[in-house]
Amino acid sequence: MFGFKTIPQGQRAAIWDRTGRMRLIDGPRRLFLIDDRVEPLARYAAAPHQYLIVRFKDGQKEHLRGPASVWLDPVLHEAISVEPAIPIDANESVVVYRQENETVQRRIVRGPEVFVPQPNEWVHQFSWHGADPKNPQRKLPSALRFFKLRVIPDQMYFDVEDVRTADDALVIVKVMIFFELVDIALMLDQTHDPVGDFINALSADVIDFIAAQTFEKFKEKTEQLNELATYPQLIQRAQRIGYRINKVVYRGYHASDKLQRMHDDAIEARTRLKLESETESQAQEIADLKLERESERAVERRKMEETETAHKNQMMRMQHEEQMRQQRTQLEQRLEARRLRGLLKLQHQEAQHREQSVYYKTMQEMQVDLTRYLVARYQNPDRLIRIDGNGRKPPQLHLHE
Repeated sequence: MFGFKTIPQGQRAAIWDRTGRMRLIDGPRRLFLIDDRVEPLARYAAAPHQYLIVRFKDGQKEHLRGPASVWLDPVLHEAISVEPAIPIDANESVVVYRQENETVQRRIVRGPEVFVPQPNEWVHQFSWHGADPKNPQRKLPSALRFFKLRVIPDQMYFDVEDVRTADDALVIVKVMIFFELVDIALMLDQTHDPVGDFINALSADVIDFIAAQTFEKFKEKTEQLNELATYPQLIQRAQRIGYRINKVVYRGYHASDKLQRMHDDAIEARTRLKLESETESQAQEIADLKLERESERAVERRKMEETETAHKNQMMRMQHEEQMRQQRTQLEQRLEARRLRGLLKLQHQEAQHREQSVYYKTMQEMQVDLTRYLVARYQNPDRLIRIDGNGRKPPQLHLHE
C-alpha cells in the first residue's frame, strides 16, 4: 500500500512491512505507508455473564471472566471466542473435572453462582433417560442431556407396559415417582443414569406385585400401589445410588382394548344399576320428604291459624274492653257533670234563699208587712184555682198533684 491511512479512534490495526514484521497501531492515527499492509484487528468483549476463551498459537489457553475485552493479536493468538458462563441457582449443582499433571480431580460446585471453568477444567454432561416427545410417559435412553444437576425434590411420570396378571390379562400400570438427590458423589460413583435405574427397579416391583394377582384381585388391591412397601427394589436401588424415594403415586391402569371394552361394559352395567337404584331410592326419599314436609306445613298452618284466631280474639276482647272503658268513662263524666250541675243549682238556690231570707228579715226589721208585700208582689200567681157553684148544692173540691 502506498499513501496515507487513517485508523479511527477505538480501533486497532496491525501494520505488516515488506520484511514480515508487524506493529500494532491504536487509533486515532494517520499514517503514511509505503509497501505496508494494513490488517484491522477484531476486539472481543465479554459481559458479566460471559467469559473469553483465548487460544494461543503455542497451544496454551486462557479463560477471562467478564466483563473483559481482548484485541486479537495475529502473532500470539490462534482464536478468541465469547462463551456464556454457567449460572447455577441455589437448588442446582454442576460437576467439574480438573486435570493436574497426570491426575484428574472432581469437585462439585453448588449454587448460587455464575461459574466460569478454568482452562484445565471441564463440566460433566449428564445423559439420562428422558421423556419421549411423542409420548411423555415413555422414557428413551440418552434423551435427557444437561450440565446442571437439580438437588431439590423432583418427580417423574412413568408407565409400566405389558404387565401380565395371574389370569394372563395384559395391563399398563401408570405411576408417578417422587424422589430427592441426597448424595451427589455417591450417585456419580454408582450410576451413570439414575432414571434408567428407577425405571428398571420400578418395573420389577410392579411386575412382582401384579404377577401374583388375578385381574379382579389386582383391581381390588390397587391402593397398595400407593404404599412404599410395595417397591422394595426401587427403594433399595435408590439408596445405593444416593437418592431417596419419598412417595410413589398410582395413577391408574390401562388394559387391552378388548379387555378394557369388557371392563367398561361391566362398569357401565353396574353403574346403570347403581344409578337406577340410587334414583329409585332418591325418589322414595323425596316422596317421604314431601310427605314429611307437608305434615310439618300442616302443623305449622294449624299453629298459625290458632295463633291468628287467638290474636283476633284478643284484639276483639281488647277492643270491647276499650269500648266498655270509654262508655264507663263517658257515663262517669256525664254523672259527674250532672252531679256538679245539681250541686251548683242547689248552691245557687241556697244562696238565693239566704239572700231572700236576709232581705225579708231586713224588711221585717223595717216593720214592713210581709204578707201584704208578698201579695202585692205576687198578685199574678203561678196557678189560679177557682171554685164555682150553682147555688143549689155546695161545691166539692178535689186537688190532685
